[in-house]
Amino acid sequence: MRTDTPADDADAVIAEVFRLTGTRLTRDDPVMAVLLMQRQMFQTAFAGFAEHQAEQRQEFLNRLAAHERKITAAAAQLESYREQILADFVRQADRHIEEIEPKIYASTSRRVAQDIDKANARLEGRLKILLAATLAAVSVLAVSVVWLVFTVSKTG
Repeated sequence: MRTDTPADDADAVIAEVFRLTGTRLTRDDPVMAVLLMQRQMFQTAFAGFAEHQAEQRQEFLNRLAAHERKITAAAAQLESYREQILADFVRQADRHIEEIEPKIYASTSRRVAQDIDKANARLEGRLKILLAATLAAVSVLAVSVVWLVFTVSKTG
């Protein structure tokens, strides 16, 4: 509790002593001088302590702000490194794709060509069988026609 005048200080001390102990003091009581001096010493000490605390707090905040700037700079640098690493990964992946893509196409086209050759061979075999069956049918038909003509010309 801070007061403006010594009389106010004395009244405050008298009221506080009465409130805490129930003892009534007067302004001319000899203990009042001791209590007022003690109060003044505590106020001076606490004011010095508060000032020292404010200075310490400000120093701490300054150190904290400097540390924060360092951390922010380090975080920005890490972000830059992360972007560089990602760009390197992308370049390596692109290079790997460029290297492997022709191999994949060659392997795939080789397999497709082999599959087409096998399918063509099967088709050719089936066509040969169909051709042989057709020739056999035409031969049987030709023999039948010749026999029919021969039989008709003999009978007729």
